[in-house]
Amino acid sequence: MANFKTHFLTATAISGAASLIILATEIGTPTEVSLYFILGVVGGLLPDIDSDSSLPTKIFFSFLAFCFSFVAVLQVLSEYSLIELCIIWNVVFIFIRYGLLELFTRMTLHRGIFHSCLAVVFFTLLTVSFSYRFFGFTNIVSWINGFFLGLGYLVHLCLDEMNSVDLLNNRMKKSFGTALKLISIKNIKASFIMMILTFYLYENTPKVTPVWQKVSSMFYYYSAENRWVPSTNQWFTGLAQRVISFVDTKVEKG
Repeated sequence: MANFKTHFLTATAISGAASLIILATEIGTPTEVSLYFILGVVGGLLPDIDSDSSLPTKIFFSFLAFCFSFVAVLQVLSEYSLIELCIIWNVVFIFIRYGLLELFTRMTLHRGIFHSCLAVVFFTLLTVSFSYRFFGFTNIVSWINGFFLGLGYLVHLCLDEMNSVDLLNNRMKKSFGTALKLISIKNIKASFIMMILTFYLYENTPKVTPVWQKVSSMFYYYSAENRWVPSTNQWFTGLAQRVISFVDTKVEKG
């Protein structure tokens, strides 16, 4: 399987390129695009949460613990004293960060259900649902959030599968077929549960039609205006002069 550095750098590069397209086509604002980029990187690391000793697992559960701790405190903010709120925060944090993490590692197998195409769809829809219902994003932003996390997730699985082929020795490693599979046959019960949850999420996500209409219209506009490449076939016109002017300005201020 590919290592953490490879997953991180690849997810960063692909999410960055996709974010640039979203920004350039004015589908998203700079703030929204920053969120998309982060979700793409997170998605690129997320499949390894089923590894007992992986850094993404610890980061994910730490983040989850922080979020739920604050949510729990906000629910009873006006009912308890500061000391009581601190105790509640710490109890929830420790329970999720250490209790649930331990339970999760005992119940999951690396390269199991989380390394499957079903998991890509599940986490994509989960991100869309959370974005729309818990964070109040519009359906367009919510679906793009889900797309970026799903894109990063799929890139991770593809890297793991590519790493299962030893091109120099012309052979397949034992790990071949364990990353980019439809479902986990070894844990059919978990696959069935995730499938049911995926269908439920799909039925309760916002409509994707307005998102598709906006994205397709913006891509059509840029294609019609021939803004994908320089219309004059002259690349980076005036860029050198801009750089020189920028440097001169900095030198003068310095």
